[in-house]
Amino acid sequence: MALVIIIGIAVVLFLLAFVTRRRFGVLGLGLAAGVVLAQLWAATIAVILQSQGVSVDPLSYSTVGLVGATLLPALLLLISGPQYHNKKSAFVGASLFAGFAMLLLVTPIVHDFAVAGDTNPVLAFVTEWREVLIGLGVLLAVADILMAQGFRLPKRRRYSKH
Repeated sequence: MALVIIIGIAVVLFLLAFVTRRRFGVLGLGLAAGVVLAQLWAATIAVILQSQGVSVDPLSYSTVGLVGATLLPALLLLISGPQYHNKKSAFVGASLFAGFAMLLLVTPIVHDFAVAGDTNPVLAFVTEWREVLIGLGVLLAVADILMAQGFRLPKRRRYSKH
């Protein structure tokens, strides 16, 4: 069940990024910002959802709060920002975005199902290598932004004596 939820989220994120052609760099750093927000707001979002009686089965309220806070900045960045100019680049960027989001979300989602005794060896492998893969994802996001802007060293200014 955990794998179905993870793949479902990944497909939706891929389609959103591919259709809008947004660059992975901006979206990836949006996800990284979302991790920070999730650390600050996930518990509050969980309490709000629970007090409103919102059904989040089969996930826990804390997991839904964490997933929502993590995805929010990247989803907002889908509205505007730099775009890829061809379909191949858009496909690669959307794939990286969906994959990076899944790396950030796999641990809390799998945790809810591991408590229930539902484990998957593929997800266990991803969880084991998660930190290394997330680090690579952030580096790829920064590299994508540099490629979009064109890597340039600052021009040296000449100052005149007055």
